[in-house]
Order: sequence, then C-alpha cells, then structure tokens
Amino acid sequence: MDPGTILGFSTGYLTALVGIFLLYLPYLVLLVTLLIAAGILQLLLLPFAILIRKLRRTKPRPIPDNSWILNPTNSQPPERILLLGRTAPQ
Repeated sequence: MDPGTILGFSTGYLTALVGIFLLYLPYLVLLVTLLIAAGILQLLLLPFAILIRKLRRTKPRPIPDNSWILNPTNSQPPERILLLGRTAPQ
C-alpha cells in the first residue's frame, strides 16, 4: 500500500465519522434540551415539594386510646356472672 491509499482510507473513515455525527446531531441536541428542561422543571417544582413535605410533617393527631373499651379497669366480672357457674349460696 502506498501512502496515498492509506491517506485516502483515513480520510474516508473520518468523513464517515463526521457524517454519522451530523446525522445524529439533531437527536443529541434534542436529548440535551430535554434533560435541561427536566432539570429546570424540577427546580421550579422544588418549593412545592418542600411545602408538601412540611405539611405532612405537622404534628399528627394523637391516636385515641380505646383500650379501656376492651379492658375495663374493673377486671372482675359482675357477681351475677360468677354465680351462674355455681349453685347459689344459701
């Protein structure tokens, strides 16, 4: 191979690379533009996200303790129920 052939092949490869780059350049520009637009949109919505987080972190209402319904303080059953299993005292 003479130097002219090698120079011709190198020029052809470089031309192909530049052509493919130019072919996909609009898609690359669109991708970069969309990424920048998404970042700007996130920055614009950041105050609302912070506001929602602050509203969610307000003091929660205390959960009412309904355990007194299930476990009354007087844990002894009424006397009438105690007498049902035995004979009545005479």
